[in-house]
Amino acid sequence: MKPCVGALAVCILLAANIARADTTLVNGDNTAAAPATETGAVHRVGDSFDYTVKGSMLQSILANDGLGKKIDQPGLPTALDGREHIAVKQISLQGLTLHRSGLIVAIVSNRSEKSSGKGWTIVRDDGSIAKDSGNLGGVFLLPLPFLGDRSVNAGLDLAVGTSWSEKLGTKLYGMMARPSMDFQITGQRLVLGVNVYELDATGSAPMKEPIVSNTGEALGYATGTAHISMHGEYDPLNHRIISMDIEVTDTLHIAGSGKRTGTVEDHQHYAVELDPASLEVGSGQNEVISPPVDAPLIQH
Repeated sequence: MKPCVGALAVCILLAANIARADTTLVNGDNTAAAPATETGAVHRVGDSFDYTVKGSMLQSILANDGLGKKIDQPGLPTALDGREHIAVKQISLQGLTLHRSGLIVAIVSNRSEKSSGKGWTIVRDDGSIAKDSGNLGGVFLLPLPFLGDRSVNAGLDLAVGTSWSEKLGTKLYGMMARPSMDFQITGQRLVLGVNVYELDATGSAPMKEPIVSNTGEALGYATGTAHISMHGEYDPLNHRIISMDIEVTDTLHIAGSGKRTGTVEDHQHYAVELDPASLEVGSGQNEVISPPVDAPLIQH
């Protein structure tokens, strides 16, 4: 594939790897999910958040095509710049129903492409993404799991030094499952008058990516393991992430001609930050807007 095959399209539509199914809430093992607890104690209908997103992606390929011809693509970096508005529209036993709208610009080889989108998302109490529809996904999903009341250390009290393990509520492009992460509270400080905990986490996730040669020939799938590191700032009072810096690296393997194998190296880096104006959560409203009933399910 050309460096970051379809990089512009991949970056604009980072949710393309997410599986779709019917609208029944299920767990990762396809068993029925237990209802989430009420989240109204923290979040209210009418609350809204504005996040900025910056990111970069780089993919290099060293492989062989079906005829044994060497493919050596150092890759071109792709830059991302976007904004998203998140509004709480409904609170129920299923979780938080969010309406999301945003704009993202992808730049590669001095060429930029702008894309806007909207979507509905349901976040369970444990921070997992139950449903997502529309054309916003990928990096835009990263702050959402932290809105769940029990998404950080199962809702238990936090203190510097606290550590726990759990899956991240969402996955990124190419990931076959939500990353398994080890978290630790490494600090505590004030951000514009808001008390936040500093989170550090490392983890991994299985990867599977389609690879295309220089001439557009499908070479199959590269598979392997991605390694994730994250640093974030978490507001425990309002159950939201203030900022997040996440890095994903992997070296995947793909079968070449004969017994030859190739490698695909990925490097993804994203920074997500709450707009300072959103540090003060908006007042609650009585209006409840129902999401589309056919909103597709994300299976994790």
